[in-house]
Amino acid sequence: MVRSVLNGKIVRLLPGVVLGILAACTGGLRDIPDREPVPAAPARRVVFIGLDGLGAAYLSRADMPVVKRMIREGASSLHVKNVLPTNSWPNWSSLFRGAPPERNGEENFPTIFSVLRDQGRGKRAVFFYEWSGLRDICRDHSADMRDIQTDMAAAAEIAAYIAEEKPDLTVVVFNEPDSTGHSERWGSGAYYAKLRELDGLMGLIEQGVKDGGFYDSTVFVISADHGGILWGHGFNTPRQRNVPLIVYGRGIRKGLVIQSPLGICDIAPTMAVILGLGIPEEWTGRPIMEVFE
Repeated sequence: MVRSVLNGKIVRLLPGVVLGILAACTGGLRDIPDREPVPAAPARRVVFIGLDGLGAAYLSRADMPVVKRMIREGASSLHVKNVLPTNSWPNWSSLFRGAPPERNGEENFPTIFSVLRDQGRGKRAVFFYEWSGLRDICRDHSADMRDIQTDMAAAAEIAAYIAEEKPDLTVVVFNEPDSTGHSERWGSGAYYAKLRELDGLMGLIEQGVKDGGFYDSTVFVISADHGGILWGHGFNTPRQRNVPLIVYGRGIRKGLVIQSPLGICDIAPTMAVILGLGIPEEWTGRPIMEVFE
């Protein structure tokens, strides 16, 4: 992410994108019944890792052994539709608030963090973030907010925190590979090198869960806000619209390629189900039930 209006950090919803937003946040208009059977919480903890600017189209060539192992041994999709415009704030807010930007802007709109606080009976969340705009996701202080960088030192700090503090929900959002995409181009050698580096950081975080002694009761969720093309994003093209989703861990089907259309607003409800939480009426996204065993 580049901290400028031009590259989408201050976002105005443009005329003509509302229908695209609504379609993405209802799972691409998939047919879902109003009430679905919700399984018992399959895991005690969730670790969400967000990679800003990771377009799904770039994963096949990426040297990311940790991520690709989770794809093989978990459930995944490379066709999760984000919302328009394909910039960071509308998509991170939609992901964590389970609804599109024009619906989730109210002061006390529920987030996955506030739902955990209100329903979790003492469960705790931590949010490691790099882009300062993400502070607005938790204006109600429903998570322990911690500023980080995209480097080994930060990943080691996150791993140590997880092992020692044992949060119920850990969210990590790195500012890469977006920054590299803007400076070097999406799909460039530098972009793929950054993906390889990020995979190593994710391996450190995974090891922190193992060191904490609760790996077998944790689900990892990996996703992104948008992709990119050339040196930017913000428009309605497949390389900017499609982001990956990987769900891996306890109670998750292995080797599943999710076939149904998905939207970025479906991620928060899915994490809520994993944690045994109810889904707020304000959310338009729906849990992705097919990932569960």
